Amino acid sequence: MIYTVSDLHGCLEDWKSLLQKIRFNDNDTMFVLGDCVDLGPDPIGLLHDMMERPNVFPLLGNHELRFARCVRSLPPEANMENLAQYLDEDNRAALAQWAAEGGQHTLTQYLALEEEDREAILDYIGEMTLYEETEADGVSFVLTHSGIADFDPEKALEDYPPAAFLTAEPRPGMEYFADKTVIVGHIPTHRLEGGTAGQILDDGGIIYIDCGAAHKEDGGRVGCLRLDDFEEFYID
Repeated sequence: MIYTVSDLHGCLEDWKSLLQKIRFNDNDTMFVLGDCVDLGPDPIGLLHDMMERPNVFPLLGNHELRFARCVRSLPPEANMENLAQYLDEDNRAALAQWAAEGGQHTLTQYLALEEEDREAILDYIGEMTLYEETEADGVSFVLTHSGIADFDPEKALEDYPPAAFLTAEPRPGMEYFADKTVIVGHIPTHRLEGGTAGQILDDGGIIYIDCGAAHKEDGGRVGCLRLDDFEEFYID
């Protein structure tokens, strides 16, 4: 079976509950459509768990990209107490903005790691793909974190710049391909026209699966879609 989930944002326990609920096993495949870090309680723990599962395939989200950019130049001896001395003015501003927008806990957990573990985390993020194509029960799918910005039906996916898959904001009523279904996260479904809090929104050509796991105060939760039969699974 092939599953998709998105925007887990550090919700490690919800992730574990989801895998248990769907009885995820070695014969299954899970695509995680980005934004595993920030906002939630255990972003580094979530990455560690995913790293140990060879049949879990992560896609890059804008939060992973920002995380990696903010910390990749920090030396091994950097920690929360001495961090300021390793930052120039531009890096300090970028890191402060990231921390204020949900990255503080990710940063704290990351700086508590040993050097080898830090490198492993950044290597894992560096290997994340921008999109995936797969097929289930005769249906072709394109999976991306946010959609495809400045979409051109004549343009091959590999010809788009990375940002196209990280900052797009497709809205209900749009369609990318006549013969492929696109699955995206990035925007919680309660912020979309016709969307419902904590509920996958199937708009035909585009399926929105960010159910707002990190926004439980707005009714958000983890939502997972099985591509073989379009069955939906939720963790409250």
